Amino acid sequence: MRWPDGKPVCPSCNSRDEHYYLKTQRRWKCKECRKQFSVKVGTIFEDSPLGLDKWLVAAWMVANCKNGISSYEVGRALGVTQKTAWFMLQRLRLGMQSGSFVKLGGNGGPVEVDETYIGGKARNMHL
Repeated sequence: MRWPDGKPVCPSCNSRDEHYYLKTQRRWKCKECRKQFSVKVGTIFEDSPLGLDKWLVAAWMVANCKNGISSYEVGRALGVTQKTAWFMLQRLRLGMQSGSFVKLGGNGGPVEVDETYIGGKARNMHL
């Protein structure tokens, strides 16, 4: 989703071909402008030392809680401090407010998750 054609793009100089992966730092380095970048650059996850494993769980909690969720509850569930959880919730709310989320599956196309198939024709549903 980040880079649709599968190749990383440098956010500084928009170079598509001239870069290499730094395995120890889990980042890419552009050969043209010599700057390092990661998947999180340009997203709400940027400048956060937390991994995407905690961010995505927090996003799931926010999206699935009908009456809202407190930073104390997120902190307990993720094993982070209340202050960190509050910061995460603020960033997630900012991201949801901007409307930058794109639905999976493109233009109403089906999405396959694990072994579950949602969508498609009714005749393909096997109960």
